[in-house]
Amino acid sequence: MERGRQSSPDEASASIGLAALPSAPFWARRQVKAIMSEWRMGPEAIDTAELLASELVTNAVRFTTESSGPLRPPRPGSVAHVSMTLRHIPGLLVIEVSDQNLNPPALKENDPGSEGGRGLMLVQALSKEWSYYFPRPGWKTVYCVISI
Repeated sequence: MERGRQSSPDEASASIGLAALPSAPFWARRQVKAIMSEWRMGPEAIDTAELLASELVTNAVRFTTESSGPLRPPRPGSVAHVSMTLRHIPGLLVIEVSDQNLNPPALKENDPGSEGGRGLMLVQALSKEWSYYFPRPGWKTVYCVISI
């Protein structure tokens, strides 16, 4: 995980690049826990951040691989990438996940029996705010903000 500069003792950032593979949410959760523990954040905040980061990374992997065609074993060097950045600002944690699918995220109404599709509903319910932006050509970033 790449550590960013601190503009004050209470502000910090860290970023990680992940292969767009089914294991990416696992590694995102591990990194969130490690870095937030280093930042001395409480277990409840860590649990919430792990869950939201996992949901955002899961969506990024899913839609990045869907946009590149059916899921097949990757050729060496051909795996798409997503990135995750954590930003600690006094009282807040911002989780940003970037991918190369330019379609905006959309909340869906799911029927109670469906097995998936609730990720953004969790993000909306557990975060102070969430949205997306286009940081550079070809990339989209979805972010959420949680109170610490």
